[in-house]
Amino acid sequence: MAFAIRSLLLLCGISALLTGVWSDSQVVKVPSCPKGWTRLNERCFLVVDKLQDFADAEITCLSLGGNLASIQNAVEDEVVSALIANFASTDNAWIGYNDITTEGTFVWTDGTPANTFVDFIAVPSNPDEDCVQTFATTLSTWNDQDCDLTAPFVCATDVY
Repeated sequence: MAFAIRSLLLLCGISALLTGVWSDSQVVKVPSCPKGWTRLNERCFLVVDKLQDFADAEITCLSLGGNLASIQNAVEDEVVSALIANFASTDNAWIGYNDITTEGTFVWTDGTPANTFVDFIAVPSNPDEDCVQTFATTLSTWNDQDCDLTAPFVCATDVY
């Protein structure tokens, strides 16, 4: 009986050391993405293959801990396009770029500053099309669309 108790205490002690409970040093947490999300550098992306309009897609992304994806460079653009090609039932999906507030002034839903990287098929000029979709094509181009249309969408969040 004494052997069993000592063995149990030893096992508990080893377990505690591995989890950091009895350790003098801090447990280091490795940054990661939520389960099912794809990591690219310090960001995580998720294709949601559910047809929703732009506003509902943003609400869904918020409920998942992110926003509709902001795309800041060509590498992110290509990764998002590949994710759409692999996980969406259509070849287009909402991203967070829009000019809903001021026509012609595009912003990201996550507050990321708009930068010089854009990948539009053509310069957006239709005032009735305020929200942006990206396409899973070899050209991975963006196009402004009516925000009330439904499409799959891409969410993004920072690693945590």
